[in-house]
Amino acid sequence: MNNHLSDDQITEWVLGTRDEFVRRHLETCDACSREAEGLRRTISSFRDSIHATAQRDQSFWRNQQLAIREQVPGRDWYPLHWAWAVAMVMVLIAAVFLTRPPNSPRNNATEDADKVLLQEVQRDLGREVPQALAPAVLIAEERDEILTNKVIRQTETTLKKRR
Repeated sequence: MNNHLSDDQITEWVLGTRDEFVRRHLETCDACSREAEGLRRTISSFRDSIHATAQRDQSFWRNQQLAIREQVPGRDWYPLHWAWAVAMVMVLIAAVFLTRPPNSPRNNATEDADKVLLQEVQRDLGREVPQALAPAVLIAEERDEILTNKVIRQTETTLKKRR
């Protein structure tokens, strides 16, 4: 079994995340301590190198720019180059138009079915009661009529008794 710290644990320690377990291990394990110190020195020297490079004056960077420009050949655009560029653009435009799928012919059956469906929806929206509840409305109306007749009969009976 490997009882040394992982690379991630050592890296986190060097970068500033302090863990009590890692601290105790580094105090007792020479191999992990050497590895952590080596990583710290590497990061420190890299930081110092970057800092030194950033401190260079503008003349150094101008010389670098000139050296790069001397190495890169200049580009001359002759009229023939422009003609090729225009021809390629025309080919691309033609390719776009030629590869587009043609407009599909309208399916009259589908359009007619859509119109019928829209008409049915419009009819349903115009109804006071949805078609699915129409039988329930009939039942409710019949119940109300029966109750009304019953109330009328009871009222008539009550009035006859009072006379």
